[in-house]
Amino acid sequence: MALKLNILPAVEEEMDALIPKVSVRSKTEYINRAIDEYNRKIQREMELKKLSRYFQAYSAEGRKILDEFRRL
Repeated sequence: MALKLNILPAVEEEMDALIPKVSVRSKTEYINRAIDEYNRKIQREMELKKLSRYFQAYSAEGRKILDEFRRL
């Protein structure tokens, strides 16, 4: 499936300058890699949000247990 992309001229110029430096053969490969990298970044951020909620709950539970031990 081919996509028609409306890339800003400044972005396209920057992409043209970077293509030889990142060892890709075409703009399509460059765009695919950029999208893949962006998707990985978003997925990682989502995973970190899940884990941060888990660790907050885990820390609170740990504090409650330690308080009980201190009282004993």
